[in-house]
Amino acid sequence: MTDTMHEEKFEFQTEIKQLLHLLVFSLYTKKDVFVRELVSNASDALDKMRFLNLTSPEAGGKDIPLEIRIEIDDKHKIISITDTGIGMTRAELAQNLGTIARSGSMEFLKQLAEKKQDDDLNLIGQFGVGFYSVFMVASEVRVLSKSYLKDEPAQMWTSTGEGGYTIRDVEMDKRGTRIEIQLKDDTAEFADAARIEGIIKKYSNFVPYPIYVGEKEANQVSALWTKPRSEISDDEYEEFYKFLTNSFEGPATTLHLASDAPLSFKSILFLPKTNLEKLGMGKLEHGPDLYAKKVLIQHNCKDLVPDYLRFVRGVIDSEDITLNVSRETVQDNAVLRRISRHIVKKLLEHMADILAGRRDDYIKFYKEFGRILKEGVATDYDNRQRLAKLLLFNSSSSKDREELITLNEYMDRMQDGQEAIYYLVGSDRSVLDVSPHLEMFRKKNVEVLYLYDPVDDFVLSQIGEFEKKPLKSADQASPDDLKNIKSGKDEEKERKEKKPETLAFESAFDALIARFKDVLGDRVLDVKASERLAESPCILVMPGGGGGPSIQVQKAMSMIDSNFQMAKRVLEVNKDNPLVRNLVSINKNDPSSPLVTECCEQLFENAMLMEGILPDPSKMVPRIQKIMEAASSQVKS
Repeated sequence: MTDTMHEEKFEFQTEIKQLLHLLVFSLYTKKDVFVRELVSNASDALDKMRFLNLTSPEAGGKDIPLEIRIEIDDKHKIISITDTGIGMTRAELAQNLGTIARSGSMEFLKQLAEKKQDDDLNLIGQFGVGFYSVFMVASEVRVLSKSYLKDEPAQMWTSTGEGGYTIRDVEMDKRGTRIEIQLKDDTAEFADAARIEGIIKKYSNFVPYPIYVGEKEANQVSALWTKPRSEISDDEYEEFYKFLTNSFEGPATTLHLASDAPLSFKSILFLPKTNLEKLGMGKLEHGPDLYAKKVLIQHNCKDLVPDYLRFVRGVIDSEDITLNVSRETVQDNAVLRRISRHIVKKLLEHMADILAGRRDDYIKFYKEFGRILKEGVATDYDNRQRLAKLLLFNSSSSKDREELITLNEYMDRMQDGQEAIYYLVGSDRSVLDVSPHLEMFRKKNVEVLYLYDPVDDFVLSQIGEFEKKPLKSADQASPDDLKNIKSGKDEEKERKEKKPETLAFESAFDALIARFKDVLGDRVLDVKASERLAESPCILVMPGGGGGPSIQVQKAMSMIDSNFQMAKRVLEVNKDNPLVRNLVSINKNDPSSPLVTECCEQLFENAMLMEGILPDPSKMVPRIQKIMEAASSQVKS
């Protein structure tokens, strides 16, 4: 076999070409990231080989030490990084080094292109494309690899990073991968053993295999999670997190757990600061790494934490899990399920402790991961109430949109006689503040939660009740729901001061109600006088004081199904509103007044518009112009 046997040329995937362009021409800071990324890849290959050594008797080369060796030729400006891991076949080289398999890659590249900030390099490793960071320093890269599989020939992948690569057969004595980096003239600084050793101590100190720079071991091979908490510094926790996540950013918080009975396990878990899903990365691989007696069983073991805690990173090591457990049977492991239940409980308690003692930190965390956390309300019945206590909301009593409260804090402020927790969904605080649905709550000084995320309506409906108080949408409440609550005003004095309506006005108002019914027809279930409004002229309400899906749920259903018909509602009209009283007078004098007809239509559509459900706004502008024309004609000189 010769070096030129079976050589093939390939073109990079489009996304790879774009990534290489960004790395080489746009992102110049923190070039030392390439060492971290290549060492991390080597560590992954060694993890796989160690697992095969334990579980596959047919895997050869068990006498080969699992290690990483870095050699530096400062004269020719070449760095070589060699591991004795699982190795790659020709097909695996083409797949792993020529394409990006993970979904959302184009969005990832867009993020890099738009921001071009130092911290954007955090995403490289987390997104799984860290190998290509080598082209920030290399004029040419050669990857020589021999798979652990018998009869698979060794291969060499070569590229200058300018659009394509070649793969050809080579000779190698033993399995593993060797990456040879020909440094550019302006990056010759990395052809220095002391510099490389410093980078390893900074970023890769916790790689669980010896890393030799020349003949000197450069890293601390230690299972940090096996040490007592008292022996670990905050800096060590942060370094370990950065190693696990390929990030330059430290964690938001750390949870170190150890248990001896009834289960024996040790773990270090982290809550991140940044939610990569919010950056458009899509749903990333999740779950802590699973170890058995310090041996890695599975990276990102999603069975350790539920999907709504997928942002949690870390390590869990148990002596109760057998070393030969397969990845396919992990999810059926009873021990693992028990560990998972314990971990979930401790994580939720940890979040509650942060909320109670470091509220500002919790709010920052919640703004990043709150939407993911809410998913647990629908899927984790056992922990639903624990999760409910971790939710944050804006409210009608908050000074601005940034002030958030918990359900417990809402309950502490409930009025005497208040039987439910009320909420209202809307796009913004300014919209909810002027909602007619809030008028009867203001009159009684009843606080209403403001929900800006459409999913919140579903979340609260799933919770159902909190501390034995039902959660109810304000647009489905009726005045009877608040009848046992005294208002801040003297209601008896208010009733005495209010002049009773004359029989003539009542008759004229009834005639206006009949006019509304005639104009609106079957678009409404009914039109009647309102007992809930204090200021607004009219409001649309559910019949019988609520029940059925909320308006927000109906809006969502109509977006999914174009044939979905929203439920008809009752239009309530406020007889104390000045505009309504004017219409009463006009209609009394001219029962066929076209202005009254136009105003009936407009008030109905105004009510729909306030709730974001106006189906056809095309008639509104001409109608408003007609009303303005009629109004202006009454005052022109």
